[in-house]
Amino acid sequence: MQISNGAKWSSLSTLIITITQIMQFLLLGNILTVQQFGMVGMFTTMIIFAQIILDLGIGAAVIQREGLSNRQLSTLFWLNVLIGIFLFFALQLGGPLIAAFFDEKKLISGIRLLAFLFLFAPIGQQAQYLLQKELRFQTIGKIETASVLVSFLLLLIFLFRGSLHPIVAYVASQVILYSLKGFLYYVCYRKIWKPAFIFDLSCCKDIFSFGFYQLLSRLVNRIGGNLDVFFIGKFMGMEALGIYSLVYQIVTIPVLKINPIITRVAFPVFSKVQHDNAQLVDGFIYMTKIIAFITFPLLIGLLALSDLFISLVFGKEWMDAIPILKIMLIVGMLRVLMNPNGSLILAKGKANLALYWDAAFLIIYGIALFSAVLSERLVVVAWTYAAVNFINFILGRWLLDRLINLKWTIYMKSILTPLLLAVFITAVAFLIKKVTSLYLSGTIVLSLSIVISAILYFLLVKNFLSNKKGRFFVNQIKGG
Repeated sequence: MQISNGAKWSSLSTLIITITQIMQFLLLGNILTVQQFGMVGMFTTMIIFAQIILDLGIGAAVIQREGLSNRQLSTLFWLNVLIGIFLFFALQLGGPLIAAFFDEKKLISGIRLLAFLFLFAPIGQQAQYLLQKELRFQTIGKIETASVLVSFLLLLIFLFRGSLHPIVAYVASQVILYSLKGFLYYVCYRKIWKPAFIFDLSCCKDIFSFGFYQLLSRLVNRIGGNLDVFFIGKFMGMEALGIYSLVYQIVTIPVLKINPIITRVAFPVFSKVQHDNAQLVDGFIYMTKIIAFITFPLLIGLLALSDLFISLVFGKEWMDAIPILKIMLIVGMLRVLMNPNGSLILAKGKANLALYWDAAFLIIYGIALFSAVLSERLVVVAWTYAAVNFINFILGRWLLDRLINLKWTIYMKSILTPLLLAVFITAVAFLIKKVTSLYLSGTIVLSLSIVISAILYFLLVKNFLSNKKGRFFVNQIKGG
């Protein structure tokens, strides 16, 4: 029941946030040049890596561990603040070096502006972890929704009412977004807990032991997930990175926006039943079904409409992205299915296992991707990324079998129905596009294909949930 209640609040806030950020994504895709969009992708990657360093793996430790003292929490709070100050000066001084690495001087001013984010974001970090630990997702949802809406509104003002360069406007909006979230988290949790002036690292040894593996695991995971950005930006240039970043944003929206509805709630809940493998299997299968029913039609359906979608939404200058998008949709599906693995591994207290796993695939992926980038063809890079993710997915199922005794047949049954339904409505969307494109404009064709196939999918899913197997699935959800 905790997963269901938490998911309701997470889904509501995530829906609003996702719509807002999709609007921002579409806005930037139409305003920025291909090269400038590549720079946006670079800044996004910098934020991700700096946040991992800022976290130090402490967040997962705070959620997973029970009975943390005020002394420990206060120490972790001040440690986050100090790391934030360090990151601020590191980016201020290292901006020219990063820009020189990518041979793009225009990155310098953006990097130095981005650095201010880390002076303010750490203030609310401990409060966010504690709210998540207590499953207070209503509060978290309100804070994140308000922050995203404010930052998007200011981005619009910067772009259309100010005189800021589009890249500077984007970076400024991100600084405001994360700083506001940090401030609101701190204010909302201050009545329950506020940091004391205590800094005693010796009392946090156990937390650092867990957090160290989590930090390295996340760093390795993110390095592996962003090697494509670094290699493409370095060896193929910002224009190629712009095309790749646009495609990557499209296919990972379900991973980055929809999956956290479930996975954010799942980690603290799984942590409470970490010794009961039967409950973990049931919970994991439930998560997988929900994610598959939501994301499969979005990703597979886009395969039939990718040409219309790119040309009408982003313009003719982005047509080179279409073949890359079709390949990367495979990556999107695999990432969607693999995303919940981390919640389960951490809930079992196996942060070291996550590190070793991610490190092994970082080596494999690094070698494969470097070879692909040297071809200077984005199609080769995309197929390479898809192949490595497929191997990771297959071996990940084996790992779950060893970890919680999740059998392959049970897992495959959980995704078979949503997969078949998604393939069917994709075929319907493709047929509608082919027939209507002979008589109607592209905008109407795209709209009809989406609306009719979406309605059909809704009816099919509703019919599935009303039959015997479907009712059992619903009862699992309600039982939590």
